[in-house]
Amino acid sequence: MREKNRERFVLFLIFLVVLASKLYFVFQTPYLHNDGYLNFRLVEHISETGTPLFFDQLSYNGKELLYSPVFHYILAGFDLVLPLDFVLKVLPSIFISLLVFVIYKLAMVLVNDKNLALLVSLLSGFVPIVFVKTLNNVSVYSLVLPLVFYLLYLFIKIDGNVGKFAFFSFFLAILHPSAFLVFITLLFFVVLMISEGLEISKLKKEVIIFSTFLILFAEFLIYKKAFLVHGFNIVRNNVPVQVLTNYFNFSFLSTVLNIGVLLIIFGLTSIIIGWKKKRQDVMLLSSLILSIVLLLWFRWIRPEIGLMFLGVALTVVSAVSFKIFVKYLNKTKFAEYINSISLLFILILVLSLVLPSFFGASHSITNESPTSYEMLVLEWVEKNALPDVTILAPLEKGHLLTAISGKRNVIDDDFLLAVDSSERFKDVETLYSTKSEVKALDLIAKHNIDYIFVPIEAEIKFGKVKWLDDESCFEGIFFGTPKIYKVIC
Repeated sequence: MREKNRERFVLFLIFLVVLASKLYFVFQTPYLHNDGYLNFRLVEHISETGTPLFFDQLSYNGKELLYSPVFHYILAGFDLVLPLDFVLKVLPSIFISLLVFVIYKLAMVLVNDKNLALLVSLLSGFVPIVFVKTLNNVSVYSLVLPLVFYLLYLFIKIDGNVGKFAFFSFFLAILHPSAFLVFITLLFFVVLMISEGLEISKLKKEVIIFSTFLILFAEFLIYKKAFLVHGFNIVRNNVPVQVLTNYFNFSFLSTVLNIGVLLIIFGLTSIIIGWKKKRQDVMLLSSLILSIVLLLWFRWIRPEIGLMFLGVALTVVSAVSFKIFVKYLNKTKFAEYINSISLLFILILVLSLVLPSFFGASHSITNESPTSYEMLVLEWVEKNALPDVTILAPLEKGHLLTAISGKRNVIDDDFLLAVDSSERFKDVETLYSTKSEVKALDLIAKHNIDYIFVPIEAEIKFGKVKWLDDESCFEGIFFGTPKIYKVIC
């Protein structure tokens, strides 16, 4: 009993360390990540009205929103007793930190070694891509990631857990389209098992069939309109063709930097060992990894999302090769130094993840969150501009603009059900890059633009917007970073 209490204490301590690390960076700024302001608006709308926002009058000058509001209702529920800003910063950090408990359970299944399982759970909290991309942006993946890996654990330990698996499969299906990833993973698992001549238990077969129909039914029910409107292009989220290259940019170097070279090496080694020994648990995690690689290869999933799942999967499966590495050391002449070597190895492993995570988090907080002056400018617009004006802003500032100023934008990155998103993106890029005032005025009239918002990012990318110097057409209001102009001609 004392040993079990010690294990729980250490695991809870790991949870607190991961959570405290995230909160340290989260509270470096009073604002959210630029991408977090769409979810901010969706949660705020539920808090104020009790109903989801399914038609957004401010996005694309008015467009239908298609999403599952489950995550937003969860956050809005906590808003009843806590300030919304606090909830949006803290609760997602708690959700993603819960991953350490899930990974501990999975690692115990793989290696049945408490110390190694605790080590792997600690590493899972500091996978660089996961640490950074779920930081301060109200990301639904802060809840999706623990759920997906918990479902994998329940599938491995399906005896006695059928009810839990069914419930959490349904919950994930109505929470987010990432449920499709579980569906693809299970299909890959079946293929791998058949190819290796291994038997799948009757119970697991029934669970696979049930979860397949459940996930497909739930996702089609929620996103059927998007399927009808976009067809197969829904896989790429109706992303403008001009954005596809950057949106789905994937490289081996980015994989190494975002996951960590040691985790990749040990993870792949574990997969090879698991396949040779025909271990079903390793094959299941391998199926997830193969699913992600396939989706990344065909550009059907954003690299940062795919790498989050890939990083966590490689972390947990690494436990297999860690155990073999420790056994090997015990058989060599270095056995008498096993404690010192293990400590050094753990230190190197942890630092190889913690340092990139902290550097990435610092960069994200500094460069991908709005500045105080930027918020001041947008708050001025909210108070002084007419309610029905339209403001031009770059794609990456669209949600921030609508959330803080309460005015219509021309474009944002919620592309699903957006009409002519490629054309709008091209027009916005042209407005910031063109030297021709005539062309700019034509596009301003086309999109009924009343204000021009010029953040520092646009000036770095396109240079000075020279046609704004015409004082007979454009009234300068703010001239710092960002700048804002009113269209008066």
